[in-house]
Amino acid sequence: MHAAVLHYFRVVARSGSVRKASQELNVAASAVNRQIKLIEDELDVELFERIASGMRLTLAGQYLLQHINATLQDFELLRADIDGLREARSGHITIAAVDSLLVDFLPRVLEQFSQEFPAVTYSVDAVSPADVPALVEDHKVDLGLTFVSERWPKLKIIVEIPAPIGVVMRPDHPLAGRDVIDFDDVAPYPKLAQAGTIPTAANIDPDFAHFRSTLAPKLVSNSIQMLKVALLANQGIAFFTPFGFLSELKAGDLLWKPFRSAGINKMKLGLLVAKNRKLSPSAQKFVEAISKQLLLTGL
Repeated sequence: MHAAVLHYFRVVARSGSVRKASQELNVAASAVNRQIKLIEDELDVELFERIASGMRLTLAGQYLLQHINATLQDFELLRADIDGLREARSGHITIAAVDSLLVDFLPRVLEQFSQEFPAVTYSVDAVSPADVPALVEDHKVDLGLTFVSERWPKLKIIVEIPAPIGVVMRPDHPLAGRDVIDFDDVAPYPKLAQAGTIPTAANIDPDFAHFRSTLAPKLVSNSIQMLKVALLANQGIAFFTPFGFLSELKAGDLLWKPFRSAGINKMKLGLLVAKNRKLSPSAQKFVEAISKQLLLTGL
């Protein structure tokens, strides 16, 4: 009701006449005049000069008009936000991500997001880090999560956070007391490795690339979950970012230690979307949610 009164005032101010305003509003002139009088009585000031040609704003009226314009504009923005929220409550979101994020991080984000948007559905694929950008660029997925090794002309990096590769081990491992680990330090111990190539971003550190090429792992698997079980069973140590082991690291069941190598510690993880693609309301809301969680989780 208050918004309607403010709208009446704005129309009178624009038209300069109660009669013209009543025609535009399709409301009796007496009703429009009564609303204007109510505002003047409430503020205890004249808002219009009544002149022969109609109505002219006083200085107080000009101040009120500025306030009304700002208020109604904010109200329309609020309505747009609410409409967007309503649309975001359903829909389908497609995601391509490096597989370490599918073990712990992404399931937690999806669980939290689903509490507010229970009708949204998802497709989430574990993808080689080098393949994620093309999937996003070709609109095969809404968003991608991968290591940032370059800037892609057709992609926008929404957020990027540090994601260095380090050593994952049990807290009773002989190396657990080290703050930083050299490549040579791991030589005497059994090693667990993920099948496949290392992230492209890791190539910024030739020492790490050489180190990994010389490994003779005790166990190789394309399943991070299997490697996690092997780590917990004290079968060896592995080389990952912390993101696949967040719960175990928080609980103290595993430890993560950085390498003493500047290059590998410059690695970053990025959230990618296509520059020329308009995301659905649900996908836009999810991008906001996952960006927040990435920044909270970042090292």
